[in-house]
Order: sequence, then C-alpha cells, then structure tokens
Amino acid sequence: MSKSVLIIAAHLDDAVIAVGGIIGKLVRNGCRVNVVCFGNGDEAFTVPDGREAAIIRFKNEAVKAHELLGVSNFECFDVPDFGVQQNRDTYRQCIRSIRKYKPSIIIGHYWAEYFQHHEMATLARDAWFQAGWNCSADLGAPWTAGKYYHYEVLHDLPEPTHLIDVSDTFENKIKAFKKFVTAEEHLGSMAEQLRARARHHGSKIGVEYAEALKQSFFTPQTINDIKDLF
Repeated sequence: MSKSVLIIAAHLDDAVIAVGGIIGKLVRNGCRVNVVCFGNGDEAFTVPDGREAAIIRFKNEAVKAHELLGVSNFECFDVPDFGVQQNRDTYRQCIRSIRKYKPSIIIGHYWAEYFQHHEMATLARDAWFQAGWNCSADLGAPWTAGKYYHYEVLHDLPEPTHLIDVSDTFENKIKAFKKFVTAEEHLGSMAEQLRARARHHGSKIGVEYAEALKQSFFTPQTINDIKDLF
C-alpha cells in the first residue's frame, strides 16, 4: 500500500496523542506518513523565564517521538502556541502542505475542543477543499486528497465513523508519547488517559485498543458510475 498520508496538527504532540497507533498501522502497511504542526511549544514552561528552553526541548522531543513512530517527514511551522488561529498565513501554510505532500488522505482536528484545536479543524478542512483549486500558484500545483478524517485529542470525538484496531501498535504509541517529558510536566498522567480511551474504543469493536476517526464529507464524493453508490 504505497500511499501518502498528511496529518495536520495544532501542536507538537497532538498527532502522537490522537493517532499514534494509527500512524504505526499506516507505516507498517507501507504508507508514507507526513506530519505538520504549527505551535512551537512556547507556552510549555512551568517556571518563570523558561520559555526559550521549553521551545528547544519540546521540539527535540517531538522529533524523537515522530521518528519512533516511523513518520517520514515532520515539520513545525514555529507559530507561538496561542497564535495557532485562523488567519491568512496559517491557511496558506495548510494549502502549501497539502500540495507539497500530495496525500491520499488527510487527518486533522475536530471542532469539539479548545480554541486552537477548534481553529485548526476549520483551517485544515477548508484547505483540503481549496488546495484543489487552480489558484495561489506560489503554493504549488493543485492537489485534492481523496478523503479527510478528524481525530480527537483532549475531548471525545462525537459519533466517530471509524474505529481502528491499534492493539498491535498501541504500546509503541505510548513509548512515543513518553518522549514528551515536557508535556508530561503540564499534562500530568496523560499516558493513562490515552490507555483508558483506547480500551474504551476497543471494547466497542471487540479488540484491546482502538483509535477513533470521523470522516468529513465537506468535499462531496464524485459518483460517475451509479454502482459506486452501493
């Protein structure tokens, strides 16, 4: 399965938290998984005057975590964490990333989270649509990914359309998440929350661990042969 996948994240650890197990499954099946994120971790400090050190440390941890999962390319666009918002620059960067990596599928945030994740949900979904337009030529040639999926980070994804069995890759996801020592300082025992959530999803489909996705139909699916409707 030689496919390209693009994961768009607001912050350095979001992709690992949300779909670390799915990333492992995709890589094992021969996919090239590319992850881009915006926030640079500049708010992840717990002592005064710790901002600059936190940025360097958090970024280094992110590189190690994504390498462990087998991600082909990992990019951080160095936006301040609280600056991850809907604006011209972030929207154009989403379009540029889609055109650069030419993914078969895109995976990104859902709206039912706090404002930075909420904003990225709209940015990435709309960029999926507009990246296929013949415009903004400086961002690369038009490209439309076949499908777009939303993921959950801190809050439960309402009415997921897909539950993916990640029982065989989940422990590696936890190892990757534990590379984020910086995140552990301000998120606490997140690893146990991830395990509990994956067990909950897994129980719905009769497996040990699962991760949830919700497919977007913002871009309608084309049906040329009526048989494809079935």
